This record gives sequence, structure tokens and C-alpha cells, in this order.
Amino acid sequence: MKKSFKKVLLLSLALFALVACGTKTTDTPKEDEAFTVTVWTHPYVGADLKPELEKVYADMTAQFVEKHPKATVVFEEIPWANREQKITTTLAGGAGPDIFYLIPDQLTQFADQGIITPINDVLPDMDLSDFSETSISAVTYQGKLYGLPMLREAQTFFYNKEILDELGLDSTNLPKTWEEFTAWGEKAVAAGYYARNYEGGNTLNSTLYPLIWQAGGEIVDDKNNIQINEAKAVKAFEFINDYYQRGFIAKDSITESNHTPLFLEGKIMASWGAGAHLQMLREGKQFEYVIGEPLKDEVQATFGTTGTFVISNISKNKEMAAELLSLMTDTDNMRAFNKVTNYIPPRESATDLFKDDAELQQIAKYAEIARPGVINAKARVFMPDIQAKVQAMFEGTLTPQQAADESAEIIKNSFDK
Repeated sequence: MKKSFKKVLLLSLALFALVACGTKTTDTPKEDEAFTVTVWTHPYVGADLKPELEKVYADMTAQFVEKHPKATVVFEEIPWANREQKITTTLAGGAGPDIFYLIPDQLTQFADQGIITPINDVLPDMDLSDFSETSISAVTYQGKLYGLPMLREAQTFFYNKEILDELGLDSTNLPKTWEEFTAWGEKAVAAGYYARNYEGGNTLNSTLYPLIWQAGGEIVDDKNNIQINEAKAVKAFEFINDYYQRGFIAKDSITESNHTPLFLEGKIMASWGAGAHLQMLREGKQFEYVIGEPLKDEVQATFGTTGTFVISNISKNKEMAAELLSLMTDTDNMRAFNKVTNYIPPRESATDLFKDDAELQQIAKYAEIARPGVINAKARVFMPDIQAKVQAMFEGTLTPQQAADESAEIIKNSFDK
């Protein structure tokens, strides 16, 4: 999100406040009244699996319409790129979806601005006991539940086994620590490979933040205590800067947002990813691979989002939207969705989906140590400027400590906006 986008976001939120105040909602249509519930989704799968996912949505629609014959349900896919901007500007204009998709660090910002409705308000008797505790915690903000989880993911390393064999590395005993991985990385670089991917143009949730957590550090907490420039967090800046300077990661790691092609071309020893990586490797069959575990320096940790569907605060049919959302996230529909997308179901009753899939079971285990990002209402506001500091560090204009200190100042200033 660039600085110009932040201006648009702030304007959108201001407009939203005006629209929300002046919008009269009718939460429960009469039985003989036609109504529409619109759901915004994203490209959770590639083009080859899109028909299967559309069938999942069609089944959800049929189930809802069977109960409410006057209902029209619209599932509309929007791109991942600039999705926050599209959502906020559309809702600010008094239009947009009844239900849409967020991840936790977005959810806190949207909840803080009053853009989404607490689920407790429209589903006060919802039974949450089947959802994992971590998934419910991830979508709870200031004591209120703001979404119903649909998916979880946990990121970890996928190794090119053919490269490991070439380097004489034991693919049955993969690295568990920074030190062990670095020793393997030195051999990879000496042989002309990159040790790992680092997509500096991508979200910090997948790049810098897991390293900070693994070092035992923090970024900022929900009480606005800033820790990104403390010693443990700075160690993560130093670690990845060392990797860049030594050629462990590609030179375009400064701004590149997708190193998947490099990995598939056999140029990277290990790629950091999640269920989508598994799907891609299984379909492409470019090379043999093995799945490793998230590393640790002081703490074993990883990023793993909880994808949740939320209800817009300007929805004219909140109760019907809530009913549809409850149906979408029931055991059967959640199982069907995650079977196609290769994500981890947040409901315990749906985890039998992976009973015959050892690789997905392995990734699902890491969800228990996965963190959903920075749970702070300003997390998405300060993220792009911290990215810029990491980029400046790679370019050599900032030391790791300076990059961390300036990142701390950016976070501090975001609280005053």
C-alpha cells in the first residue's frame, strides 16, 4: 500500500462514516420480499481449479435459496491486488458487498473504523465450540468476534529435493534452526543456487515478521507498545540483511513479490510458502520436494493467517447475511471449500479432510505455532513504510539498527493519525 493509497483509505473511511450515519438498514426482509446477499471472494485457487470452487459456491447458494426462495446470492470474485482500497471506497459510496473476506491484521483496522459488524450482534447464540481456539482468537478484537473463520494456513519451507541430493544434504533430516539452515544455504550458494526466497515486495507477514518472532522479538502489541527496534527484533533485520548481502536471496528481493518462478525453475533450494505451494508442486511435478518445518532462533514460529468472512456495517440485510455466513462456514461447506483450496479448516469437525494426506497433516500441525500477523488497528497502515526501510537496508543506505529505529518511529507516528 503506497502513501497515495493511505490518503485514499483515510478519505474512504471518512466518507464511510457519513454514509453509515445516513444509511437506514432493514435487517430482516419480509417473507414475501425479494432480497440479495452479495459475497466478495478472491482467487483462492488457480484457473484450473476455479470451476471446482465455483461449484462449492453454487452449492452454498442452493442451500440458502432452498430455505429462502426469494433470495438471490451473488458470489463475486475480486483480485487480491488493492483489495482493501476497493472494499473501503465501495463501502464509502454506500454500495459493495454484504459479506467479504479479511485476514486478522486487516480485520482490526476495519473493526476499529466501524466498517464491519460484530458477529455477536447478529448471531448472539452462535456455537463456536467446534472452531479452533487460535482461529477464534485471531478474529476477535477488543472482546468482540468480528468474523467467522473459513480457512487457516501455516507457512513453512518446501525444499527442492534434487538440489539437496546434489549437495549431499540429508533430506530426511532438514534444518530446524537458523544456524542449521545457514550452513545448508552456504552450500547452495557455493553451487550457484539461492538458499531461499524472500519476496520483499510482498506482505511483511510472510517476510520480516516471522523472522522477528523466531528471534524472540515483537513488532508492536495491541496496547501500542513498540518493540520492533529492541535487540531481539533487530537481530531479524541483521539476519536477513546478511542473507541479502551474501547472495543467499536474489538481488531483486528488494521489491519482488513473487519468487515462485525461480523456485519452479530449480534455482532456489527452499521456498517459504503454504498450502498453495503444495498444490502448485503437486500439479506441476517439476521436481521432487520435501516439506520442512518453520525455523527457530530462540522461538519456533511462523506466519499463518486465519481467513475470515465478515459482515459489512452498511449491509441492508445483516441478519440474512449472518445466516448465509453461518451456512458458508458450517462443517460440510468448510470441508468442501478447503478441499479445493488446500487450506486448513478452522473447525475441528472438518479436519478429517486430511486424514489420508500426510503432507497436509504436516502443514496443519504448524498452524498451532502460527501467528496471524500484527494484531493492531494500525498494522496495515505502517506496514508499507516499514517495507521501505527494509528495502533501504538491503540497498545499503540504512544499517539494520537504523532500519529498525526508523520503523519504530513510523509505527509511533501512525498512532497519531
